[in-house]
Amino acid sequence: MSTGNIQDTSVDFEKKLRGYLFGTACADALGRPVEHLTLEQIQKKYGVKGILEVEPSASWTDDNQLMLVIARSLLRGAECEISELMEYIAQELVLWLDEHDLGAGSTSRGAALRLKDGIHWSKSGIKSKTCGSLMRVGIIGFIYRNDPEKLIKAALFSGRITHSHTVLDAASIAGAYAVKLALDGINHEEMFESLHGVTEGISQEFTDALKNSYQIAYSGLGDEEALKKIGQGWYANETFALAYFCILRYPKDYKKAVQTGVNITGDSDSVGSVAGGIIGAKLGIEEVPASWTEALKEKEKLEEMVRPLLEKYFQISDNKMRS
Repeated sequence: MSTGNIQDTSVDFEKKLRGYLFGTACADALGRPVEHLTLEQIQKKYGVKGILEVEPSASWTDDNQLMLVIARSLLRGAECEISELMEYIAQELVLWLDEHDLGAGSTSRGAALRLKDGIHWSKSGIKSKTCGSLMRVGIIGFIYRNDPEKLIKAALFSGRITHSHTVLDAASIAGAYAVKLALDGINHEEMFESLHGVTEGISQEFTDALKNSYQIAYSGLGDEEALKKIGQGWYANETFALAYFCILRYPKDYKKAVQTGVNITGDSDSVGSVAGGIIGAKLGIEEVPASWTEALKEKEKLEEMVRPLLEKYFQISDNKMRS
């Protein structure tokens, strides 16, 4: 890829990157107030349609916080071999322990504490199906969009550093690969074969959830009934399946997809953030409500990541083309 081509496409990919970053963060912030509520409790508090708008000065959760941990790691070493990149991720996870606790799960925090105690990253993961590694991997799909082989390896091992389970192996790959497919302009319904292909044989639980999500999305069931059939999202196979359902149902409507994802009995913020990141990357920042991005309490943290991540993306893509 020539420098000229890089310059020609930088504006478009900045919009896509902003769509991913703010799409993830806004959805996470929308879901945060209702994460531990049942759908009935959400509707009682916010009305029959549930929570619909990001509240002023809204904070995101550990989901977006940990995505930024991976982003900082990629800025330090995306061009490195996977083993060296993983050392950077391990270091950043240890540093993350000193950040304000935004609701981190026991698996991610426990694994980070194991890293702090000197346990090697290849042995730090805790056997768990919770979604802590899935919700942070989308940025890997952006950086390695043009290097699918490295994308899959980076997503896989970045998940294993905290979550040692085949469900998470598959979910982490799918979460990053879906962002790559979104950037490639692949329609959400056409993603199914590719997602199935890159995760096939890893976890039957994940494969079943992916197929179930796709089938239910095109059934005659209403959103509420359909989402209940898919699950609550506390486990990564269900988290991804719920998020995928939302973008299949509303492929051109970021706001509706995210609203659908958070108004559930379950892990509202994680389902929302996974869906928001994928559809945000596909549609770009223009489709993320400006009122939502403005409402984010720490939006400057996202802004300051845009230029470095964009430069890293083109560096990695250029290196791949030259190799």
